[in-house]
Amino acid sequence: MLRSTLLLLLAFALFTSCGRDEPKRSVYYWQTTLCVGAAERAFLARNGVGKVYCRYFDVVPGDDGPRPNATMAFEGAFPKTVEVVPVVYIVNDCMGQPHDGLAEKIVRRVSQMNDTNSLPAAKELQVDCDWTMTTREAFFAFLEKLRALCHDRGMKLSVTIRLHQLSQPVPPADRGVLMMYNTGDVTKLSVRKPILDIKDVMPYMRYLRGYGMDLSTAYPLFNWHVLFRGGKYVGIMHGDDDLPVLPGDSIAVRQPDLGDILRAKKAVDDARHDANQEIILYDLSHKNIKRFSDDDFKKIYE
Repeated sequence: MLRSTLLLLLAFALFTSCGRDEPKRSVYYWQTTLCVGAAERAFLARNGVGKVYCRYFDVVPGDDGPRPNATMAFEGAFPKTVEVVPVVYIVNDCMGQPHDGLAEKIVRRVSQMNDTNSLPAAKELQVDCDWTMTTREAFFAFLEKLRALCHDRGMKLSVTIRLHQLSQPVPPADRGVLMMYNTGDVTKLSVRKPILDIKDVMPYMRYLRGYGMDLSTAYPLFNWHVLFRGGKYVGIMHGDDDLPVLPGDSIAVRQPDLGDILRAKKAVDDARHDANQEIILYDLSHKNIKRFSDDDFKKIYE
């Protein structure tokens, strides 16, 4: 009897472990030039990354309505084993302008960029927008049109979801990516972890539990060098000569560590485990990936 019970427990353990899928491993690529170096290629191969969410262009307000900006220049390519998902970042103010035909223009431009650079037709298109209650109605109507156009071309439509958007109605898209970064106020010198702080994350987890959309989750690798003058925020420095540094200025380095990421990952697991079935790291660059060890990435991705 004891032997039968032990065999039954062993079989159950094997069944449950086999039924638990490993999370899919993905990254964002958020540059203006596509140039994948040896370090980035090695990272993709070593970590079994199967999907790259690649920023293609931004949409910004213009005199005659929304217009494209900062279009990706293709000077290289990702390995053919990696699926590329085009991402379009839309400045929220665009939703306050007349934008008839914007959905058609975006789909056409993405398709043309893929054709021009001999890339396969995309299976998915992603839109990134920090929409608010004020622009929600216009943005959701835009998404309805865009989703229909995507489906006509055999594509799914995904959207980014910021923490503050979890309490709002669900956007009309096929799936979402929860952005687990930019959780605090970078303009305050007293805020030490504006990129990711678990105390900023936890109040939103109650909304995540019942959120009515399939989700993946993105976690940060990047850091910021933030310039303060007299204790007041000046800006984020993107290069050595990006902002003038005056005597008496201070530069604060803001970056998440492994513990911050793992605590956020556990919070998502506890609230809604399926949201970690695809883990996306933001973003792929030599500078970002060298901040963490191979063992760190194993812990984040597992």
